[in-house]
Amino acid sequence: MKKFITQILFFLIAFFLFEKAYYVFLYFSPKLEKDKRLEYVLNGNMNKDLIILGSSRGARNIIASQIEESLNVSCYNLSYPGSNIEFHEFILRALIKYNRSPKTLLLAVDDPHELLHHEPLQFRLDRLYPLAKYKYINDEMISRKEKNFLSKFLILGRINISNFNLKQKKYSMFDTLKICGSMPISFQKNDFEFNNDKSHIDYEIKNELPKKRLAFKKIQDMCKLKNIELFIVYSPNLKGHNRFFIYRIKELSNQSILHIKNDTSNISYKNKKYYHDGAHLNTTGAKIFTNDIIKKLKENKNFY
Repeated sequence: MKKFITQILFFLIAFFLFEKAYYVFLYFSPKLEKDKRLEYVLNGNMNKDLIILGSSRGARNIIASQIEESLNVSCYNLSYPGSNIEFHEFILRALIKYNRSPKTLLLAVDDPHELLHHEPLQFRLDRLYPLAKYKYINDEMISRKEKNFLSKFLILGRINISNFNLKQKKYSMFDTLKICGSMPISFQKNDFEFNNDKSHIDYEIKNELPKKRLAFKKIQDMCKLKNIELFIVYSPNLKGHNRFFIYRIKELSNQSILHIKNDTSNISYKNKKYYHDGAHLNTTGAKIFTNDIIKKLKENKNFY
C-alpha cells in the first residue's frame, strides 16, 4: 500500500512539473503577436476619450488619428475585421473593467448583417488564444464552452494548438495597423466590379439572432451605466444603406443614442475609386467618411 501511495505521489509530482513546463507557450504567445490591442486593454493601457468598435467597416472606414487631430481628443480604434457584435460587447466589457471608461463610443454596425447570422462575422476566438494566460480571457472562453473548468487549474487546459507556434507574427497586406489602431486599405480589390444595384431591400426581423440582440442591448446598458456617449455609425457602400435595417437598429436603440451616416449628397460615395470593394472604403474614401463623422460629432452639443 505504501509503495502504491509513493507511486501515486511520484506520478502527481511528475505530472505537475511536466504540466507547468507548458507555461512557456502561454508566456511567449502574446509577445509574438503583432496586434497587441487586446493585451493593451487587459493591461489597463487603453485610457482614451473616444473608442471605435466594429468589424472591418470600423477598422477600414474610420481613421482614429484623423478624429484625434481634428477634435483634439485621444482616440483609438478597437475594431476587428471579421468580428461580430458579441465580440464588440466583449471588448467594451474588458475595456471598462481594466481602463478608464471612454467619454465617447463609435459603434460601426454592419448593414444589414449586424444582428443576423453571417458567416464572415464571428466571435474572434483567435484573438483570445494568444492571451490565454490571462484569467479574464480564460473565463470568457469557459463561458463560451471553448474551455472547461479544468483550465482554471491546469495550463494544459488553457493551451490551444496555435500557442505552439513560436514564430513571430507579421502583418498581412490587409491587417496592417496604424498607430491609432485603424486599418485602412490603400489598394482596390483586383476582381472588384462596380455594382450600384439597390435591390437589397429585404430585412427579416425573424432572422435576427437573440444572442446578437442581447449583445447590442448590453453595449447600450454599459454605455448608459458609465455615462458613455454612444454613436451608431453606418458606413457607406456602393449599394446604399438598407433603410429597413437602419430603422430596425433605431427601433432597438435607446432614444438618447445618436446615429451617424455618410453625407449622401456627396457624390464621392458613388465613385468606385474611393472603395476597396463594394462594402469597404479605401484609404482615401475612409478619410472622406471620417470627415463626415467629425462634422457630426462637432454638431453634437453633448460631445464636448
